[in-house]
Amino acid sequence: MPFHDLIEKEKREQSLARKLDLLLRTGQMLLQSGADSNRIDRNLRRAALFLGIDEDKFHLHITYTTLMLNINDGLHSITKFRKCSGHKVNMTTVSAVSRLTWHAMEHQYSFDRFEKELDRIENIGHHYPEWLVILSVGLACGGFCLLFGSDWAAVCISTVAASMALFVRRRLHKKVRNNYAVIAAAAFVATLISCLAAAFHLSETPERPVFASVLFLIPGVPLINSLDDMIDGFTIVGFTRGLVASLSIVALAFGMTVAFKALHTPAYKAAFIVPNIWFCALGGAVAAAGFAILFNVPLRTLALCMAGGAIAAVTKNLLTAAEVSLPLATFCASLAAGIWTIYWVHKVHTPGYVISIPSVIPLVPGVLAYKAMMGLFAFTAFSQRTTDVSKIEPFIQLFEPGIKSILSVLGISLGVAIPNILDRFYSSKKKRSIEDAFKEKNKIT
Repeated sequence: MPFHDLIEKEKREQSLARKLDLLLRTGQMLLQSGADSNRIDRNLRRAALFLGIDEDKFHLHITYTTLMLNINDGLHSITKFRKCSGHKVNMTTVSAVSRLTWHAMEHQYSFDRFEKELDRIENIGHHYPEWLVILSVGLACGGFCLLFGSDWAAVCISTVAASMALFVRRRLHKKVRNNYAVIAAAAFVATLISCLAAAFHLSETPERPVFASVLFLIPGVPLINSLDDMIDGFTIVGFTRGLVASLSIVALAFGMTVAFKALHTPAYKAAFIVPNIWFCALGGAVAAAGFAILFNVPLRTLALCMAGGAIAAVTKNLLTAAEVSLPLATFCASLAAGIWTIYWVHKVHTPGYVISIPSVIPLVPGVLAYKAMMGLFAFTAFSQRTTDVSKIEPFIQLFEPGIKSILSVLGISLGVAIPNILDRFYSSKKKRSIEDAFKEKNKIT
């Protein structure tokens, strides 16, 4: 082969390798920031189009911890893996990467500029200081207390317990590698503080802070993403997300159980009342705002998340008060929040996911998931001591909350997805025109 051809071949291989690295880096940032698989796939295909890679030469495989990508230019083919170790929810990164993939095509970015933008996004810090995050999550759990119909003393107890538990969790994360152990420790701290407050009769609704103070440990985003992935056909990664989320709930229930045993306190039964509509709206708004801050949403979307949380909470409670089943009420509430999100998404130029997820977090059935885990613990212990079916049957009935929680999370996923699908269909002509114009200009078939 002539020397000139060898040089040309090496340049093409280097160019293809650089494109592959840019794509994997983009996908890694999305996966580690809590994006669902469909969103990762769409963004990477858009980025591949910008990089001059035709769709039939782009092959992506997503797992919970790894991205595998193969691209080719007709002459050379390269396959590469990229590990994704940490999984945190960072809505600012999700929003910024999504905007970058569109802007790169619209404004004809160079590869160097695209890479510099990735550097900039990667170096964006948390918008909110740590003390505000801890306080906001505590207030979010206090908002859950309001949704449970608690008095103000219980709201304060829940706020303090959750804030202390999050503080402990963040400190342990720096020293302990096992995430489940950290969740169990945080649940233990929150439950211990709430039970001690109940022992001193500081509230007329002492059991509600016990449940509300640990709800920030419920993996709401992984649960929603899990069902989203399975609905969208990403079965393996969806199942893995669901399994990880389930193990987190088991760790949470274990931490609470240890606290109950340490204080010789029986596990509280979850009995709540529906608050009036104003307290319900306030609780939903505060809870959504707390998780929005935890998820590092862009500042311009914080108020929209609060309003979406209020809409979702009020809708759900009005429907449950009208004796609508919990999964159906949750679906309708999520749908209302999704419609609210779609109305604003083009005005603030942010993916709907960034606004809708914090808005529907107050709908995640954390108490039902807890009751299901406690039922599993009780059933396992009791069934080993007796074979009498009539005595085991009451424990089997405790699995009903588990079924309801799964259906409720499915309702949340569908409620958020339907408006997004309709909006995607409505706006697809404009987006397709941008893609077609880019293809025509760059002669991509």
